[in-house]
Amino acid sequence: MANFLDDQRDARRVAEVFADYDRRLSALERSTQASHTSIEGGALDIYDADGTLKGSVGVQPDGTVAVVPVNAAPPPTPTVPTVEPVLAGLVVTWDGQWDDSYSTPADFARIQVHLGLVPDYTSDATTLAATISNTAGGTVTVATATYATAYVRLVAVNTAGVTGPASVAVAGTPKKVDGPDLSALLDLAVWLKDESVPGSKLVRETIGANLLAANSVVAGKVAADAISSRELKAQSVTAGKIAAGAIETPHLSVGAVRPDQIAVGQGTNLVPDPSFEGALTANTLAAGGAPWSLAPGNRTGVGIMVDCTADTASYFTLPLATVPVLAAAQLWLGVDILVSENLTAQAVKILARWEDGMGKVLGYGVAESTTPAAGRWQRITGQVAAPQGTVRAVLCLETSAATAGWCVFDNAEAVAIFGRIVGGARAEVGPQGLRLFDEAGQEAVALVTGFPQYLTLRSDGVAVATIDTAGNAGFADLHVAGDLTVGGDTVTTLFDKQPRGLVAVDYQATIVTASTTDFGFVELSFAADISRMYRVVLDCYADPSAAGGELVLALKDAGSATPTISSPQIQSAIHPTPTAGLRRVRMETIRAGAAFGAGQHRLLTTFRCQGGPSGQTVKLLGGTSYPGVFYVEDVGPYIPETGQYNTGGGSTTPPVQKYTKTYAASWSGSYANRSGYNSYYGNQMMCGYYSSTNGIQASLVGFPAALGTDLSGATINKAEIYLYFDHWYSNSGGSAVIKAHKHTSRPSTFSCDAESQSVTWARNQGKWVDITAVFDSTTWRGIALDPNSTSSTYYGSARGVGETYPPQLRVSYTK
Repeated sequence: MANFLDDQRDARRVAEVFADYDRRLSALERSTQASHTSIEGGALDIYDADGTLKGSVGVQPDGTVAVVPVNAAPPPTPTVPTVEPVLAGLVVTWDGQWDDSYSTPADFARIQVHLGLVPDYTSDATTLAATISNTAGGTVTVATATYATAYVRLVAVNTAGVTGPASVAVAGTPKKVDGPDLSALLDLAVWLKDESVPGSKLVRETIGANLLAANSVVAGKVAADAISSRELKAQSVTAGKIAAGAIETPHLSVGAVRPDQIAVGQGTNLVPDPSFEGALTANTLAAGGAPWSLAPGNRTGVGIMVDCTADTASYFTLPLATVPVLAAAQLWLGVDILVSENLTAQAVKILARWEDGMGKVLGYGVAESTTPAAGRWQRITGQVAAPQGTVRAVLCLETSAATAGWCVFDNAEAVAIFGRIVGGARAEVGPQGLRLFDEAGQEAVALVTGFPQYLTLRSDGVAVATIDTAGNAGFADLHVAGDLTVGGDTVTTLFDKQPRGLVAVDYQATIVTASTTDFGFVELSFAADISRMYRVVLDCYADPSAAGGELVLALKDAGSATPTISSPQIQSAIHPTPTAGLRRVRMETIRAGAAFGAGQHRLLTTFRCQGGPSGQTVKLLGGTSYPGVFYVEDVGPYIPETGQYNTGGGSTTPPVQKYTKTYAASWSGSYANRSGYNSYYGNQMMCGYYSSTNGIQASLVGFPAALGTDLSGATINKAEIYLYFDHWYSNSGGSAVIKAHKHTSRPSTFSCDAESQSVTWARNQGKWVDITAVFDSTTWRGIALDPNSTSSTYYGSARGVGETYPPQLRVSYTK
């Protein structure tokens, strides 16, 4: 009975233990696992059901901790905005709804408000005017640079910086203050000032100085002495409302105008309103008349537009400022320009019109472009000098001999060049950089931007080193601690393409005798490289003891072990010995390093005689004057076997052949936000993140159709890309993330393969890079630069098609 009770207690204990385990397991299954996890020094990648990377959480490449979306879908199209006019602006309202979606995406970031001059403009960074970040909609007031009709479009942006389609454009015309509408108020102001009018004093004292509100007086509406200064509130007359010459010097008291209230240029710039966003530009446009107006500027702000439509070739000139200039003084001129596709003009210019004291025009200093590229912003610059007799310069914008199209100017600049102007050794310092002149007045050093640069070093007046405008250099001696690159290949690479010559050799003068049994002759050791080809040769004298039979030579390879006559044989040679006496004999083989195997190889030559008379022996030997030789020669890089058997019966299938061809790029371009083609950069190849203007940029470069034809049915042995990077965010260089793509022509939207490799480049370095690892299919037709990261390590620019040192692709294949 006691045993039975003990067994019952034990059974209950076991049941309780299992029940406790069951409760703990159930609790564990119901609890979240995230509380027991962490990300240690990295990021957690997030993929969708198809395996596409959608984002990462954690430490990013730039050291910050963030949630970074990737490969996000574009947001939907916003509904058409409501646009209402206000004074010098428009009120834009978005109702928070979508034209092609019933709900707001979870990754919604903001709505961009864009302004354009025509209904069908392209919404980009140059047209962005404001943003709305409320998911339920909102209202924003947008200031306009002119009173002309503007067109409003809305574009949605998600948290990945991807933009969606633009809404339909809605026209709006800002309200304009009409001067004559205020004539009655101004007449009242004159009446109040006239104390001879009965009752005016009483009204004046009753109303006081508060009669005139801020900004209530426009240009030309106040007569001299009509209103005293104490009767005008602060800021009641706005900038640009007083015409030039309206106020004479005696009417300004000492201290009435502060230095910061006088427009005399910005810093060293002689153009008073270089970005064209102030009141001075408004006055300038009013004086210039109908062909001149405001338009969206370069990326931000506004610019000055000229309509070049004319029946006959016409010069459209807009003076910006008149500045004092002495004879022989030099100015550096520059301006950003954007021209239409149909612009017909001799040139687009920024110029200085040189005048003497009587206003006579002495000449022109011009910075111009005669063939500006349409549809993208570009900068024209030039250095000009004033002729004798000059006392002032009139700075102007101009389109010359124009009949059609339009041009927009922005960011004008006219800066004096500092330094002695003429004669002998001197220095010139300007916005573009530094120029040094030698005793003969010739430029010796030009370290400038936008112009050819060169450097000449002299010793006792004799040039000893030069870097010319094309980048060619000459030095007395050159010492390179790192890589020396020629045409994108390092010198080491160029040497590797050539035979390296003898890698091991031995000479024989001693006599060694063998009979009909293999006997060792000479051992020679070398290290094999699987990327190379080798020739192994034994060349010596043989001396059979009797006529008849044959000499058998053999080459044995023991690898790193000690070779013996039983080591693996890799070659042999048989020489008949019809007579006794000395004769020259040779054994040779050519083998790939891979056939040997990488590493140390101890080679042994053996010999014997066979088929001769009984007791025959043979000697191998060399002499002092005629030594035998056994050597291993590097004959060049590995070459694949391309031969085939042919019975001689007229086979029509030719053997495969090795080809190495270099293809010049046929197109290239950059893509903002890894999305649409960015025409601003033309063919230049940008990559990485610099600002939100373009987001994370990527680039594509493609090669001609001949590449696809050549590689059809071929086996790629090696693929290399040549890229020249002229800029990186860091002076020490950066990393390019290279991928492959299938585009046969430049697409409007970016896409590429996912497989990648990262390669470092220095600034202003062009080099060949092996991309066989990512260019492993005959379907690939070009490469992409796609870091898909905001880290500054990846922000750089490479030369594209049409620039110096454009991309090239070099492919080695058999076919």
